[in-house]
Amino acid sequence: MKQNLSIQPINLGQISIEKSLLTFRRNYGVMADIVCIGWVIRGGNKVTLIDTGPPSPEIAALHHWPFARTDAQHIDRALAGIGLRCDDIETVILTHLHWDHCYNLEYFQRAEFIVQKSELAYAVAPLPAERRSYEVDIPTLRPPWMQVVDRIIPVDGDVEIHPGISVIHLPGHTPGSQGILVDTKDGTWVIAGDAVPLYDNLEETDTVQILPSGLYQNMFDYHDSLKRLEPFRGTILPGHDARVFRERRYPAGTP
Repeated sequence: MKQNLSIQPINLGQISIEKSLLTFRRNYGVMADIVCIGWVIRGGNKVTLIDTGPPSPEIAALHHWPFARTDAQHIDRALAGIGLRCDDIETVILTHLHWDHCYNLEYFQRAEFIVQKSELAYAVAPLPAERRSYEVDIPTLRPPWMQVVDRIIPVDGDVEIHPGISVIHLPGHTPGSQGILVDTKDGTWVIAGDAVPLYDNLEETDTVQILPSGLYQNMFDYHDSLKRLEPFRGTILPGHDARVFRERRYPAGTP
């Protein structure tokens, strides 16, 4: 039974990055400003939030990439801009635990946090080259998810979270990357996280239907995950593309 759910993207700031990092072996030397996006799912008697954005621009610039955020794009104000308080959120689903997706968790005092079990296991002790992405072994910093570890609900694989909202395990970008399937009156939409960062990744070529990101942990897993997403090509919402804001809500025209 299709649910009357809607998806609303919220802008949580902008990162400057070389585009080739998001489009596998394409766009070398091309700089791009990409957005960090939170996603609000409404319907029934619950409000669910997907991803909570990056740290302050100061922390991002010091340890990661240049990041800009207006006051209105801070998570609490971005939610207020669409009529919500942080305390309205009882469920936060994190697509993965990289630094630009899981900060600001302390604002959600009533929420539980849904993370793949495999992502938690890897985030504790990632490979040396990936420790910075998880903020492991950075002096003065502690991985942001650790402050709510007592409220994290680990899931293993594909799991229904609420009626009409399920997570789908999409390893490759990280071991525990997950997408979110949302049933609406117009079909199932997929919040893809960094499995599909840009609409550019959905431009079919003679070799692939969905192009991987240039940031990956296991390309064999990633290939299989993208095959799982192919049936949803027309309803995939990329994780970092400003063009999602052409619509206020999804499906388009949802009040």
